[in-house]
Amino acid sequence: MAFKKVNGKWVPDIPEFELGIAFSAGDWNQGPGGGRFTPAMRHELDLARKVANLSMAGCKFIEFHDTEALPDDAPKLLKIVEDGGLKVHMCTANLFKRPEFVNGNFGSPDPKVRQAAINYTKEYLQVGIEIFKANLYVYWTGSNGINVPFGVDYRGAYERTAECLAMIMDWQINTFGAERALPFLVEPKPNEPPAWSYPGDVGEVLAVISMLPPRLQPFFGANPETCHSQMGGKRFAMELGLAAAKKKLWYVHLNGGSENPKFDEDRAFGDINFTTAVEIVWTLREIGFRYPVGLDVQPLPGDRNDQQVESVARSLRNFDRAMTVCDRIDPKILAEYQLDGDQASISDYFVSCLVNE
Repeated sequence: MAFKKVNGKWVPDIPEFELGIAFSAGDWNQGPGGGRFTPAMRHELDLARKVANLSMAGCKFIEFHDTEALPDDAPKLLKIVEDGGLKVHMCTANLFKRPEFVNGNFGSPDPKVRQAAINYTKEYLQVGIEIFKANLYVYWTGSNGINVPFGVDYRGAYERTAECLAMIMDWQINTFGAERALPFLVEPKPNEPPAWSYPGDVGEVLAVISMLPPRLQPFFGANPETCHSQMGGKRFAMELGLAAAKKKLWYVHLNGGSENPKFDEDRAFGDINFTTAVEIVWTLREIGFRYPVGLDVQPLPGDRNDQQVESVARSLRNFDRAMTVCDRIDPKILAEYQLDGDQASISDYFVSCLVNE
Protein backbone atom coordinates (compact mmCIF):
# COMPACT_ATOMS: atom_id res chain seq x y z
CA MET A 1 0.00 0.00 0.00
CA ALA A 2 1.27 3.47 -0.86
CA PHE A 3 -1.47 5.35 1.00
CA LYS A 4 -3.48 4.67 4.12
CA LYS A 5 -6.21 6.49 5.99
CA VAL A 6 -5.40 8.04 9.36
CA ASN A 7 -8.23 9.81 11.17
CA GLY A 8 -10.19 9.81 7.94
CA LYS A 9 -7.40 11.42 5.87
CA TRP A 10 -5.15 9.88 3.23
CA VAL A 11 -1.47 9.88 4.21
CA PRO A 12 1.52 8.29 2.42
CA ASP A 13 2.41 4.79 3.53
CA ILE A 14 6.13 4.97 2.77
CA PRO A 15 8.52 2.60 4.60
CA GLU A 16 10.02 4.28 7.66
CA PHE A 17 13.51 3.94 9.07
CA GLU A 18 15.64 5.57 11.71
CA LEU A 19 17.41 8.51 10.08
CA GLY A 20 20.71 7.46 8.54
CA ILE A 21 19.74 3.82 8.04
CA ALA A 22 18.10 3.76 4.60
CA PHE A 23 19.50 5.43 1.47
CA SER A 24 18.59 5.36 -2.20
CA ALA A 25 20.54 6.39 -5.30
CA GLY A 26 19.83 6.52 -9.00
CA ASP A 27 20.88 4.15 -11.72
CA TRP A 28 22.24 7.29 -13.41
CA ASN A 29 24.60 8.05 -10.51
CA GLN A 30 27.23 5.74 -12.00
CA GLY A 31 28.45 6.05 -15.55
CA PRO A 32 31.14 7.15 -18.00
CA GLY A 33 30.77 10.88 -17.39
CA GLY A 34 31.59 13.36 -20.09
CA GLY A 35 29.62 16.29 -21.38
CA ARG A 36 29.84 19.40 -23.46
CA PHE A 37 33.26 20.35 -22.07
CA THR A 38 34.59 17.14 -20.50
CA PRO A 39 35.60 13.73 -21.87
CA ALA A 40 34.06 10.41 -20.89
CA MET A 41 36.54 8.86 -18.45
CA ARG A 42 34.90 5.57 -17.45
CA HIS A 43 33.10 2.57 -18.91
CA GLU A 44 29.35 2.11 -18.77
CA LEU A 45 28.48 -0.52 -16.15
CA ASP A 46 25.73 -3.10 -16.43
CA LEU A 47 22.90 -2.95 -13.91
CA ALA A 48 24.14 -5.93 -11.89
CA ARG A 49 27.46 -4.16 -11.26
CA LYS A 50 25.71 -0.90 -10.38
CA VAL A 51 23.43 -2.68 -7.93
CA ALA A 52 26.39 -4.47 -6.33
CA ASN A 53 28.24 -1.17 -6.02
CA LEU A 54 25.27 0.60 -4.41
CA SER A 55 24.76 -2.26 -1.97
CA MET A 56 28.45 -2.19 -1.06
CA ALA A 57 28.24 1.58 -0.54
CA GLY A 58 25.39 1.10 1.94
CA CYS A 59 22.23 1.78 -0.08
CA LYS A 60 19.03 -0.20 0.36
CA PHE A 61 17.22 1.21 -2.68
CA ILE A 62 17.71 2.22 -6.31
CA GLU A 63 15.68 4.52 -8.57
CA PHE A 64 15.10 4.68 -12.32
CA HIS A 65 14.12 6.90 -15.24
CA ASP A 66 12.00 5.21 -17.89
CA THR A 67 14.80 5.85 -20.40
CA GLU A 68 17.22 3.74 -18.32
CA ALA A 69 14.79 1.03 -17.23
CA LEU A 70 12.51 0.72 -20.23
CA PRO A 71 8.97 -0.38 -19.37
CA ASP A 72 9.27 -3.57 -21.44
CA ASP A 73 12.52 -4.46 -19.65
CA ALA A 74 11.20 -3.74 -16.15
CA PRO A 75 10.55 -7.37 -15.06
CA LYS A 76 14.06 -8.60 -15.87
CA LEU A 77 15.64 -5.45 -14.42
CA LEU A 78 13.68 -5.89 -11.20
CA LYS A 79 15.06 -9.41 -10.87
CA ILE A 80 18.60 -8.05 -11.16
CA VAL A 81 17.83 -5.45 -8.49
CA GLU A 82 16.31 -7.99 -6.12
CA ASP A 83 19.05 -10.56 -6.72
CA GLY A 84 21.51 -7.85 -5.70
CA GLY A 85 19.67 -7.20 -2.44
CA LEU A 86 18.10 -3.83 -3.29
CA LYS A 87 14.54 -2.60 -3.85
CA VAL A 88 13.16 0.10 -6.13
CA HIS A 89 12.22 3.15 -4.08
CA MET A 90 11.40 5.72 -6.77
CA CYS A 91 10.66 5.82 -10.48
CA THR A 92 10.24 8.75 -12.85
CA ALA A 93 9.42 9.34 -16.50
CA ASN A 94 11.98 11.33 -18.47
CA LEU A 95 10.17 14.51 -19.55
CA PHE A 96 13.31 16.43 -20.51
CA LYS A 97 15.55 14.40 -22.86
CA ARG A 98 12.88 13.54 -25.41
CA PRO A 99 12.59 15.87 -28.43
CA GLU A 100 8.89 16.57 -27.96
CA PHE A 101 9.62 18.19 -24.58
CA VAL A 102 12.31 20.62 -25.72
CA ASN A 103 9.99 23.58 -24.98
CA GLY A 104 8.19 22.23 -21.93
CA ASN A 105 6.02 19.35 -20.72
CA PHE A 106 3.00 19.74 -18.42
CA GLY A 107 2.99 23.53 -18.80
CA SER A 108 3.30 23.56 -22.58
CA PRO A 109 0.64 25.51 -24.51
CA ASP A 110 0.55 22.62 -27.02
CA PRO A 111 -2.06 20.04 -25.95
CA LYS A 112 -0.22 17.31 -27.89
CA VAL A 113 2.93 17.91 -25.84
CA ARG A 114 0.97 17.85 -22.59
CA GLN A 115 -0.76 14.63 -23.58
CA ALA A 116 2.57 13.01 -24.43
CA ALA A 117 3.90 13.97 -20.98
CA ILE A 118 0.77 12.56 -19.35
CA ASN A 119 1.05 9.32 -21.33
CA TYR A 120 4.71 8.72 -20.44
CA THR A 121 3.91 9.45 -16.80
CA LYS A 122 0.94 7.09 -16.69
CA GLU A 123 2.94 4.32 -18.33
CA TYR A 124 5.74 4.52 -15.78
CA LEU A 125 3.38 4.89 -12.85
CA GLN A 126 1.86 1.61 -13.95
CA VAL A 127 5.33 0.04 -14.12
CA GLY A 128 6.11 1.44 -10.67
CA ILE A 129 2.95 0.03 -9.15
CA GLU A 130 2.60 -3.32 -10.90
CA ILE A 131 6.22 -4.35 -11.50
CA PHE A 132 8.73 -2.39 -9.43
CA LYS A 133 6.45 -2.15 -6.37
CA ALA A 134 8.03 1.29 -5.92
CA ASN A 135 7.32 3.46 -2.89
CA LEU A 136 6.84 6.76 -4.73
CA TYR A 137 6.98 8.62 -8.03
CA VAL A 138 8.90 11.84 -8.68
CA TYR A 139 8.17 14.43 -11.35
CA TRP A 140 11.25 16.56 -11.91
CA THR A 141 10.17 19.68 -13.78
CA GLY A 142 12.90 19.11 -16.39
CA SER A 143 12.10 21.12 -19.50
CA ASN A 144 9.05 22.83 -17.98
CA GLY A 145 10.14 26.43 -18.43
CA ILE A 146 11.19 29.15 -20.85
CA ASN A 147 14.40 30.28 -22.55
CA VAL A 148 13.37 33.78 -23.63
CA PRO A 149 11.06 36.46 -22.20
CA PHE A 150 7.43 36.02 -23.31
CA GLY A 151 8.24 32.33 -23.82
CA VAL A 152 4.90 31.23 -22.41
CA ASP A 153 1.75 32.71 -20.88
CA TYR A 154 2.83 32.58 -17.25
CA ARG A 155 -0.49 32.18 -15.46
CA GLY A 156 -1.56 29.55 -17.96
CA ALA A 157 1.71 27.65 -17.53
CA TYR A 158 1.06 27.05 -13.84
CA GLU A 159 -2.61 26.31 -14.42
CA ARG A 160 -1.87 23.76 -17.14
CA THR A 161 0.76 22.10 -14.95
CA ALA A 162 -1.77 21.72 -12.15
CA GLU A 163 -4.42 20.43 -14.56
CA CYS A 164 -2.07 17.74 -15.86
CA LEU A 165 -1.14 16.65 -12.34
CA ALA A 166 -4.82 16.40 -11.42
CA MET A 167 -5.60 14.32 -14.51
CA ILE A 168 -2.76 11.92 -13.72
CA MET A 169 -3.79 11.46 -10.10
CA ASP A 170 -7.44 10.96 -11.01
CA TRP A 171 -6.32 8.26 -13.44
CA GLN A 172 -4.11 6.63 -10.79
CA ILE A 173 -6.89 6.50 -8.21
CA ASN A 174 -9.53 5.33 -10.68
CA THR A 175 -7.23 2.64 -12.09
CA PHE A 176 -5.50 1.27 -9.00
CA GLY A 177 -7.42 2.66 -6.03
CA ALA A 178 -6.21 5.26 -3.56
CA GLU A 179 -4.43 2.64 -1.45
CA ARG A 180 -2.15 1.59 -4.33
CA ALA A 181 -1.62 5.03 -5.87
CA LEU A 182 2.02 6.09 -5.69
CA PRO A 183 2.73 9.31 -3.78
CA PHE A 184 3.43 11.89 -6.51
CA LEU A 185 6.30 14.18 -5.58
CA VAL A 186 7.26 17.30 -7.49
CA GLU A 187 10.99 18.10 -7.59
CA PRO A 188 11.55 21.82 -8.23
CA LYS A 189 14.48 23.50 -9.93
CA PRO A 190 14.88 27.20 -10.78
CA ASN A 191 16.62 26.69 -14.13
CA GLU A 192 18.55 24.19 -16.28
CA PRO A 193 17.80 23.00 -18.83
CA PRO A 194 15.49 26.02 -19.40
CA ALA A 195 16.69 29.49 -18.46
CA TRP A 196 13.71 29.76 -16.08
CA SER A 197 11.84 26.71 -14.79
CA TYR A 198 8.53 26.18 -13.03
CA PRO A 199 7.79 25.16 -10.36
CA GLY A 200 11.15 26.59 -9.35
CA ASP A 201 11.29 26.03 -5.59
CA VAL A 202 9.42 24.37 -2.73
CA GLY A 203 7.12 27.35 -2.31
CA GLU A 204 6.04 27.10 -5.94
CA VAL A 205 5.47 23.36 -5.58
CA LEU A 206 3.20 23.98 -2.60
CA ALA A 207 1.38 26.69 -4.55
CA VAL A 208 0.74 24.32 -7.46
CA ILE A 209 -0.50 21.62 -5.06
CA SER A 210 -2.89 24.18 -3.56
CA MET A 211 -4.34 24.71 -7.06
CA LEU A 212 -5.43 21.06 -7.24
CA PRO A 213 -8.89 19.88 -6.18
CA PRO A 214 -8.84 19.42 -2.37
CA ARG A 215 -9.63 15.70 -2.71
CA LEU A 216 -6.36 15.21 -4.66
CA GLN A 217 -4.00 17.39 -2.62
CA PRO A 218 -3.23 14.66 -0.03
CA PHE A 219 -1.61 12.54 -2.75
CA PHE A 220 1.05 15.11 -3.73
CA GLY A 221 4.27 16.06 -1.97
CA ALA A 222 7.67 17.65 -2.56
CA ASN A 223 11.11 16.24 -3.29
CA PRO A 224 13.61 19.07 -2.67
CA GLU A 225 17.18 18.66 -3.93
CA THR A 226 20.16 20.41 -2.36
CA CYS A 227 21.79 21.77 -5.53
CA HIS A 228 18.47 22.80 -7.07
CA SER A 229 17.67 24.84 -3.99
CA GLN A 230 21.12 26.43 -3.87
CA MET A 231 20.93 27.37 -7.55
CA GLY A 232 17.92 29.50 -6.67
CA GLY A 233 19.72 31.24 -3.81
CA LYS A 234 17.78 29.29 -1.19
CA ARG A 235 18.97 27.87 2.11
CA PHE A 236 18.17 24.19 1.63
CA ALA A 237 17.42 23.50 5.29
CA MET A 238 14.83 26.27 5.19
CA GLU A 239 13.13 24.65 2.20
CA LEU A 240 13.06 21.38 4.13
CA GLY A 241 11.42 23.20 7.01
CA LEU A 242 8.78 24.74 4.74
CA ALA A 243 7.86 21.42 3.11
CA ALA A 244 7.74 19.72 6.51
CA ALA A 245 5.55 22.48 7.96
CA LYS A 246 3.01 21.68 5.23
CA LYS A 247 3.46 17.93 5.85
CA LYS A 248 4.67 17.48 2.27
CA LEU A 249 8.29 16.40 2.82
CA TRP A 250 8.17 12.76 1.77
CA TYR A 251 11.58 12.47 0.11
CA VAL A 252 14.80 14.42 -0.42
CA HIS A 253 17.65 14.31 -2.92
CA LEU A 254 20.90 15.22 -1.21
CA ASN A 255 24.08 16.32 -2.95
CA GLY A 256 26.52 19.23 -2.80
CA GLY A 257 27.44 22.31 -4.77
CA SER A 258 29.00 25.74 -4.59
CA GLU A 259 25.95 27.32 -2.93
CA ASN A 260 25.40 30.05 -5.50
CA PRO A 261 23.46 30.50 -8.74
CA LYS A 262 25.75 28.27 -10.77
CA PHE A 263 24.67 24.92 -12.24
CA ASP A 264 23.55 21.52 -10.99
CA GLU A 265 26.92 20.21 -9.84
CA ASP A 266 25.64 17.02 -8.14
CA ARG A 267 28.80 16.63 -6.05
CA ALA A 268 28.89 14.25 -3.11
CA PHE A 269 26.86 15.32 -0.10
CA GLY A 270 29.14 17.16 2.33
CA ASP A 271 32.09 17.48 -0.03
CA ILE A 272 32.01 21.23 -0.67
CA ASN A 273 30.41 22.65 2.48
CA PHE A 274 30.28 20.30 5.44
CA THR A 275 28.66 23.01 7.58
CA THR A 276 25.66 22.95 5.26
CA ALA A 277 25.57 19.15 5.42
CA VAL A 278 25.38 19.26 9.21
CA GLU A 279 22.60 21.86 9.09
CA ILE A 280 20.63 19.65 6.68
CA VAL A 281 21.02 16.53 8.81
CA TRP A 282 20.12 18.49 11.93
CA THR A 283 16.99 19.80 10.26
CA LEU A 284 15.96 16.33 9.09
CA ARG A 285 16.38 15.15 12.67
CA GLU A 286 14.44 18.04 14.15
CA ILE A 287 11.46 17.60 11.83
CA GLY A 288 11.38 13.85 12.47
CA PHE A 289 12.15 12.69 8.93
CA ARG A 290 11.92 8.89 8.86
CA TYR A 291 11.74 8.03 5.17
CA PRO A 292 14.62 6.77 3.00
CA VAL A 293 17.10 9.50 2.10
CA GLY A 294 17.86 9.92 -1.60
CA LEU A 295 21.23 10.80 -3.10
CA ASP A 296 21.63 12.33 -6.55
CA VAL A 297 25.39 12.57 -6.93
CA GLN A 298 27.76 12.03 -9.85
CA PRO A 299 31.33 10.75 -9.93
CA LEU A 300 33.96 13.46 -10.08
CA PRO A 301 35.16 14.08 -13.66
CA GLY A 302 38.47 12.30 -13.11
CA ASP A 303 37.18 9.34 -11.07
CA ARG A 304 38.38 5.96 -12.33
CA ASN A 305 36.28 2.93 -13.24
CA ASP A 306 36.77 1.49 -9.77
CA GLN A 307 35.51 4.78 -8.26
CA GLN A 308 32.15 4.95 -10.02
CA VAL A 309 30.20 4.58 -6.78
CA GLU A 310 32.64 6.58 -4.65
CA SER A 311 30.53 9.77 -4.66
CA VAL A 312 27.58 7.76 -3.31
CA ALA A 313 29.73 6.01 -0.71
CA ARG A 314 31.37 9.26 0.37
CA SER A 315 27.95 10.90 0.69
CA LEU A 316 26.89 8.18 3.12
CA ARG A 317 30.09 8.59 5.11
CA ASN A 318 29.62 12.36 5.22
CA PHE A 319 26.00 11.91 6.30
CA ASP A 320 27.21 9.71 9.16
CA ARG A 321 29.90 12.25 10.06
CA ALA A 322 27.28 14.99 10.10
CA MET A 323 25.13 12.84 12.41
CA THR A 324 28.09 12.60 14.78
CA VAL A 325 28.38 16.40 14.88
CA CYS A 326 24.64 16.68 15.47
CA ASP A 327 25.01 14.38 18.48
CA ARG A 328 27.27 17.03 20.05
CA ILE A 329 24.73 19.83 19.64
CA ASP A 330 22.55 20.32 22.71
CA PRO A 331 19.12 21.40 21.44
CA LYS A 332 18.41 23.22 24.72
CA ILE A 333 21.54 25.36 24.44
CA LEU A 334 20.81 26.08 20.79
CA ALA A 335 17.20 26.99 21.58
CA GLU A 336 18.31 29.42 24.30
CA TYR A 337 20.63 31.22 21.89
CA GLN A 338 17.88 31.31 19.28
CA LEU A 339 15.37 32.72 21.77
CA ASP A 340 17.84 35.43 22.78
CA GLY A 341 18.66 36.20 19.16
CA ASP A 342 22.33 35.65 20.00
CA GLN A 343 23.67 34.96 16.52
CA ALA A 344 27.32 35.25 17.57
CA SER A 345 26.96 32.59 20.24
CA ILE A 346 25.09 30.32 17.84
CA SER A 347 27.97 30.50 15.36
CA ASP A 348 30.61 29.98 18.03
CA TYR A 349 28.70 27.09 19.61
CA PHE A 350 28.23 25.37 16.27
CA VAL A 351 31.93 25.55 15.40
CA SER A 352 32.86 24.22 18.85
CA CYS A 353 30.58 21.22 18.19
CA LEU A 354 31.97 20.83 14.69
CA VAL A 355 35.58 20.56 15.85
CA ASN A 356 34.60 18.76 19.07
CA GLU A 357 36.14 21.24 21.49
